[in-house]
Amino acid sequence: MIKKQFTLYLENKPGELSRVAKSLAAGKVNIEGISVSAGADVALVQLIADNALATKKCLVKIDVPYTVQDVAVVPLRNDPGSLELVVSKLADAGVNIDYVYATTSVSRGYECYVVISARNLSKVEAVCRKCIKK
Repeated sequence: MIKKQFTLYLENKPGELSRVAKSLAAGKVNIEGISVSAGADVALVQLIADNALATKKCLVKIDVPYTVQDVAVVPLRNDPGSLELVVSKLADAGVNIDYVYATTSVSRGYECYVVISARNLSKVEAVCRKCIKK
């Protein structure tokens, strides 16, 4: 499925991620996926939430700069080779992946999700639908 991903630009200092999490919690927004990477001064937070409009409101309220883009959220089994199957099929289809991050489950065999950024998300979805059926 295609979902909205928010990329937040935070100061790289203690409490900034907590401030965002607190605002989203107060707004009853559930974080479905998150990736954080930091440089010397700025931390980039990429997150997917259950309600894009509520997420925007929470971020504006606490004055956090952000951008929004579409990404593909693909279910995978939490088993060896699941990611390899998807990314090799995407490569075969000529899809260049910009980046990937994932969730996991605590037990093998259960569903997890991988977030894929690419230029052609409809192609990502089509390829992934075929992989999931196998």
